[in-house]
Amino acid sequence: MNEYREFAVQVLFGPATVVAFCLLFVPVTLGVLDTRLMTPFAAPGYAVLLAMTVVGSYVLPQYGLWIYWIPFTVVCYGIATVVGGLYYGIGRVRDSRGSASAP
Repeated sequence: MNEYREFAVQVLFGPATVVAFCLLFVPVTLGVLDTRLMTPFAAPGYAVLLAMTVVGSYVLPQYGLWIYWIPFTVVCYGIATVVGGLYYGIGRVRDSRGSASAP
């Protein structure tokens, strides 16, 4: 059980998850704060924000655009968690295959 807990903590708070979250969230935030800082690096985050805006304006048309930042942060972290889980999961599979075939 302890091995699964360590894996879950690594997936939720590991460096790969933090980097993926920062790549999605930080460029969009900087671009909103100062338009001179808009870069192509923000394209994935803008795509997520655009998709959420389309769905949000259809479901809840009475709310302004600012209200989408809270779900945007949560969705970015969810995507980063999936990316981190794949990264660490593939690493564990590779490690288990390598140690099993080694003499």
